[in-house]
Amino acid sequence: MAAWNGWADGGLVTEEAVGTAAGKGGGMSYSEMGEVWGRYVRARCETAVKALGKREFDARFFQNRDEVVKAVMEIVPDDAGVGCGGSWTTRQIGLLDALRERGNPVFAHEPGMDFEEATRVRKEALLCPYYICSANAVTMRGEVVNIDGIGNRVAGISFGPGTVIVIAGYNKLVPDLDSAFERIKEVAAPANAIRYGMAVPGMDASPCVEKGRCYDCAQPSSICRIITIVRQRPMMTDFKVFLVGENLGF
Repeated sequence: MAAWNGWADGGLVTEEAVGTAAGKGGGMSYSEMGEVWGRYVRARCETAVKALGKREFDARFFQNRDEVVKAVMEIVPDDAGVGCGGSWTTRQIGLLDALRERGNPVFAHEPGMDFEEATRVRKEALLCPYYICSANAVTMRGEVVNIDGIGNRVAGISFGPGTVIVIAGYNKLVPDLDSAFERIKEVAAPANAIRYGMAVPGMDASPCVEKGRCYDCAQPSSICRIITIVRQRPMMTDFKVFLVGENLGF
């Protein structure tokens, strides 16, 4: 099955689809197709960056994870506390490890924490001057869309920390809000429900865990409870959106 990599105005676009098109008379080698794909990703991200900028976000494009990690490390002072959501993207690119290794106090709930500790860490994260997370979708119109089960992430990006940094791979770019919610239902919510182990003993699993897509359930195990659309930079927050030319997160 083709990987979910990005959306074009006509729907889903994948590297596999581009490669298939090349094999059907496109006349390009695979290396040339790689260059084409890279230019497509850059163009798409830069278009989104411009739209985000018009909505007062500090939006930037980075070619790869190393570039975005370097940028964040330069922005965050080495003694500053950093709060984090449950983002797989920030862990995938090694950002949280880099901050910890430098000596930054990092408040991020992790597997293995008991309920009390995870709750404490989530609350302390909201009091940090810097908050780092990802997004479930970013529209080409410049909107940041998230859906949470507990609400700590959407709380952190809405008010509290002075600086919010949202890091998202190009795969999270979608044309509009309808596409954002489609992406959440088809990709982000089911994948994260499986990741968080929502098939809890003694509790009915969310249908998405079993079937791989959202069924708009109201199960006790549902992680889809709070929806936020940040359509413009919150008035009192330095809100940064960093788009990366890699397929990151869910």
